[in-house]
Amino acid sequence: MDNQYEYLLLAFEEAQKAKEEGTFPIGAVIVDSNGTVVSRGRNRVFSSCDSTSHAEVDAIRKAGHKILDVESKKFIANNGLTLYTTCEPCPMCTGTIVLSLIKKVVWAANDADIGAFKKFKEGTSQLPIYNDLFNDIEIVAAPYSDLEIRQRQMLAEWNNNRGYTDTHWNKELIYDAER
Repeated sequence: MDNQYEYLLLAFEEAQKAKEEGTFPIGAVIVDSNGTVVSRGRNRVFSSCDSTSHAEVDAIRKAGHKILDVESKKFIANNGLTLYTTCEPCPMCTGTIVLSLIKKVVWAANDADIGAFKKFKEGTSQLPIYNDLFNDIEIVAAPYSDLEIRQRQMLAEWNNNRGYTDTHWNKELIYDAER
């Protein structure tokens, strides 16, 4: 099994914890260039009553010591960090990732509705100030179909339990079953 898959499985452990805590089942881990897990995060929106407490932001907050040099008051430009998350980052998380100078992002499931990373990266000409920052970030979108389906199932179940049965997560599961 490759490391990328293993790190995504660690993110799924966090997603499961989030689910058990009664919030969106999304998890994230940040790994340094040596392959050491620097931090773990999970969605805590409903469990902490904080709309900004997304998995990626949670992991980034916990990895601050690898992102910021407090003494010099500078960002660590070549931090070599990779963020693994179970779902394509939303606009808020995308911005946080970019401004944290994380160099690589890997996610298990694309998100056609709320996911923003690919849209922002492809449309950087609209946001000239971010062009260089986005160009420095490598992305790996949904490299494993089994993990993408697993995330879709978790989010479909979460939404169904909240009474939302007509979401893109449910529709994508039907599409997967038909393939």
